[in-house]
Amino acid sequence: MPVKRRVAKRRTDSTAEIAAWSDVFTCEFDFFNDLEPFGLFTDEEVKAAAPEAWQRLGTAFLASWTPTDTRETPWALDEFGRP
Repeated sequence: MPVKRRVAKRRTDSTAEIAAWSDVFTCEFDFFNDLEPFGLFTDEEVKAAAPEAWQRLGTAFLASWTPTDTRETPWALDEFGRP
């Protein structure tokens, strides 16, 4: 009798999720489709999910974010305020 195949549950840690959201938090767009594994395929879906993700992950993102020549503050901080 064949052994029943078990499908592993997909678990994502917050570090991977922060990395996926980093482009959106920085400049509003998911240029490299990093959020597709999380079920967000269009810009509208990403923008709709961004406020909730910012509240959950914003503090950790800001801890690792450094200002650049073009952006002194991330887009999400300007748009949604402090997480």
